[in-house]
Amino acid sequence: MLRVLVIGPPDAGVIAGLRARHILTYAATRFDQIDAVLAQIGATPDGVVIDIRAMSTLPGEVGQLRKRFPNAGLVILARALDSRVLLEAMRIGVNECVAEPLDLDRLAAALVRVGQPSTEAAAPVLAVLGAKGGVGSTTVAVNLAAALYAVKRHPTLLIDLHLAHGDAAVFLGANPRFSVIDALDNVDRLDESYFNGLIVSTSCGVHLLACGDRSTTRGVDAGALRALLQLAATTHRHVVVDCPRTDPIVLAAVEAESRITVVVNQEVPTLRSAGRLLDGLRQRCSSDRIRLAISRFDPKAEIAVADVERTLGSPVDYQFPSDYRLAAAAITRGVPLVVRNQSALAGAFEVFARQFAGLPAPAQAAPKTGMFGRFGARRERNLIEVTNANGD
Repeated sequence: MLRVLVIGPPDAGVIAGLRARHILTYAATRFDQIDAVLAQIGATPDGVVIDIRAMSTLPGEVGQLRKRFPNAGLVILARALDSRVLLEAMRIGVNECVAEPLDLDRLAAALVRVGQPSTEAAAPVLAVLGAKGGVGSTTVAVNLAAALYAVKRHPTLLIDLHLAHGDAAVFLGANPRFSVIDALDNVDRLDESYFNGLIVSTSCGVHLLACGDRSTTRGVDAGALRALLQLAATTHRHVVVDCPRTDPIVLAAVEAESRITVVVNQEVPTLRSAGRLLDGLRQRCSSDRIRLAISRFDPKAEIAVADVERTLGSPVDYQFPSDYRLAAAAITRGVPLVVRNQSALAGAFEVFARQFAGLPAPAQAAPKTGMFGRFGARRERNLIEVTNANGD
């Protein structure tokens, strides 16, 4: 996504119009405000618009912009295409001139054409989908986000894309004032500063963009959702999305922007639902972006891992052992179970987080001696066998 700096007299129509076209837009009324705005952006702009419609000549500071931002596309917004101004602009390195009557589509196209998108890679977005209600997908999403933050302390965001009645805020003990609906309704204002005002920090360090707090029949605009996910990926190192499986527009947006983990359990109805969900996902995105996880894994269940893999035509990448009491207690406290917890379930989430982030597996503790130490080591090996993934 392009980051664009607009310099000149305030024009809410230009700012809103570019943001609505999914261009991250920042404004500086004067040239001496550029440093303050750059501090807000936190990066060099990919494009600069200089609005000279209220001026008769080209400001001398424009030449300094080319030196300061050698890789940015420079676009002049003028009242008319005056040949003298055009020639001067070309000499100092301006790439495009757009004249009135103002056409925002044309201005946006010019910025896309001459802008140099940042080479800084956006964070991968991980969408977590439950194959059926009640399989524990929110538990997976919340604990993955908490584990990702815990292993590196990098900014981590959890987005609850259930427009109403999502539970991520409960799991994280948060009381958010704003929701994902506020973000989607104000996509034309969605710069980093506004976005940061919508999210809430939680006790485990994870940032949360929560679901709405009341029922709604409204739909989701796919373009607005993509813009939201793209912005999130530029402001946070890790982005996890707790995603509803029944909204086709939401699915279309996350398919375009995300890696996807489908959460199943060892039950026939869930596997039937997972088969339909996976068939649809494979038709719209590459299989290497889809992962399969078993929640509440029971090694003694009648449906084994091999049965799940054969039925769904995909390897099981992650297994989370069943520990209902521990998971329920964590929800009651509003603290993810990976926080200060040494259980096999917490360890499985850490393995998942490290594989997703490209980090090595956690170091194994030194073996204990004596009868109880040997018993504990044997139990630990058994737990590792249960929780380790088949590979990423």
